[in-house]
Amino acid sequence: MARSLANVLRETGESTIFARHPAPGLEDVHPLDEFPRQDAELVVFHASTGDPDVFTLLEQEVGRIVLIFHNIAPAELFDTVDPRRAEALREGWRELRKLQPKVCLAIADSTHNAECLASLGYADVTVVPAGVDAQRLQRLTPDPAMWHRLANDAQGPLITYVGQAVPHKRPEVLVQAMYLLTRHVEVFPSLAVVGPPTVPVVNAAALEQARVLRVPGCLFYGQVTDEELAALYRRSTLFVTASMHEGLCIPVLEAMAAGVPVIARAVGALPETVGSAGLLLPESAGPEHFAEAILRLMEDPDLRASLAYAGRQRLSEFSTAASEDAFRELVAGVR
Repeated sequence: MARSLANVLRETGESTIFARHPAPGLEDVHPLDEFPRQDAELVVFHASTGDPDVFTLLEQEVGRIVLIFHNIAPAELFDTVDPRRAEALREGWRELRKLQPKVCLAIADSTHNAECLASLGYADVTVVPAGVDAQRLQRLTPDPAMWHRLANDAQGPLITYVGQAVPHKRPEVLVQAMYLLTRHVEVFPSLAVVGPPTVPVVNAAALEQARVLRVPGCLFYGQVTDEELAALYRRSTLFVTASMHEGLCIPVLEAMAAGVPVIARAVGALPETVGSAGLLLPESAGPEHFAEAILRLMEDPDLRASLAYAGRQRLSEFSTAASEDAFRELVAGVR
């Protein structure tokens, strides 16, 4: 998303992406200590957690801020798993309050996120899914090695989950749903768990649960390339997430772009993101609810086709060109 918006800004001048912790190999993302403070009149700040170094720079070295809010995960869900990250999340909310006087434009990528900003006292928040490109994986050639791997690994329907290994994503609920399906209903789909091990203990716990319960077909792929992810979506029968919190959920949009029906909890921004393109379960839904929803869609090809069609129609609300045009116009108004 940052790359997409940087390209828009480069139409009228220079634009460089800086990050506190840039991933290795990202040549177009620069570390924060290279930030050119003398040129920092207007900065686009993507907010999703707290960081004292980023906050100090924004507070002391930056003139005006265009805030793009992706939401901040509930800190209480991290308290017993990763206390340091929990404190960073709490600090993120405090920093948003302190930075408010410098924010000349506030953009949220969902109505839910806009409401969160409004609860902090932000006014005139504009809802634009700025930089979202739900179709990006559809333009790639699926990785042949992953396609071959899936042919060997995945038996029957493939249920896919994509997301970071963090407490509120609840991947263990999906493992438990697989246990119920295989042990008590005697249907045997495969479950692909995909995403970076942001909090390693979360992924390790889900993996250990699958081992202890002897659940067949649980495939833990970890972080994958975009081409590998394209292969996964094209092979998938369903996309399922048990997340307890989402500010938008890009993987849901990417699944819909691939024609994959979605099962999710009706929490955060998921109802507005999914719309009629999936089955939305109660916030309190446990593995039994997920197992029932998975079974229903596996047994009803007409419903799957209807949801897949609705998903592709839903993506018209997330037009990349329209969001970039809106962002271009909004930023032009504050220059």
